[in-house]
Amino acid sequence: MRRQWPNRIGSASSGPAEAFTLIELLVVVAIIGLLVSILVPCLGAARQQTRSALCLANLRVLGQGLSIYVGENRDVLPPSRLPKLSSKCDPYAVIYGRRKYRPTFVASMSRSVGVPPFDDPQACKDGRDIYGEAGDRQNYSCRSYVCPTVAEWTDERNGSYGYNYQFLGNSRLRDDADPGSYKNWPVQITWIRRPGQTVAMGDGMGTAASWGPADRLPYANNGKEPRAYGNEGFNLDPPWVDPVEGEMAGFDDSPQTRSAVDPRHSGRGNVLWLDGHAVACTLEQLGYRLAEDGSIALEGENQLWSGNGADVPWTPTFKP
Repeated sequence: MRRQWPNRIGSASSGPAEAFTLIELLVVVAIIGLLVSILVPCLGAARQQTRSALCLANLRVLGQGLSIYVGENRDVLPPSRLPKLSSKCDPYAVIYGRRKYRPTFVASMSRSVGVPPFDDPQACKDGRDIYGEAGDRQNYSCRSYVCPTVAEWTDERNGSYGYNYQFLGNSRLRDDADPGSYKNWPVQITWIRRPGQTVAMGDGMGTAASWGPADRLPYANNGKEPRAYGNEGFNLDPPWVDPVEGEMAGFDDSPQTRSAVDPRHSGRGNVLWLDGHAVACTLEQLGYRLAEDGSIALEGENQLWSGNGADVPWTPTFKP
């Protein structure tokens, strides 16, 4: 007796396979489109949160470097940036790597941070590094010194992290003829009564803060346009500045321009406090006040910037 085997799958006797109808295909496409529309914003938000977390991690690393720097320099906080002098090779500091002409505060701390800020630091203003950048406008080559949300902000002058220089280390000169007439430096950390409530550094917007969002210009590496994001980003002005007796990023410019924290992380700016902790804050939490056009006003509240809880702008008569 011959055994009967079942038909093989796909054989002619199994009948033709059924195809999707046009309506079914349209339904599938619509569902996929709906899922994409839901997932894409979520993925974008997740990327933003990741960048914000990496930025906070950068600031905590810089905070550790700041603590080491202070310990190695007789409790003195770093200067914002060494001042301009007539010499093309002075002032300089020895950073991680070798001599560097007019380093900013983060470059000055680099030996304490343990990471070189530049691949080829230059000792003179007219020097050119391996990338063709001038000695006073080099680009940070290590990502520890650059906020990931604005990864292109690598210019040392137009950097992504700013310093509370007015109260912690304003190394601009009172008298250009006197290279030691610093406006507010050296500052010893022992003078700071409230390190856990004193801003040390954070996300800097640069002098674009003086204009409303609609009038601000995009970031420009090596640029000097006051309205551009990041211009003089290494200077971080507190909420309240005095345009007559005090100081701000563009104090001697006409018109005067100020800088501020940049709320680039979903409406918040990452800030490192002098005791080493780092958190994201709104501009209002930090004491800033907005004008009607969205620009940062000159009068805010400075309790979290002065070092002693005083709500005053910095002027030459300020005492910590």
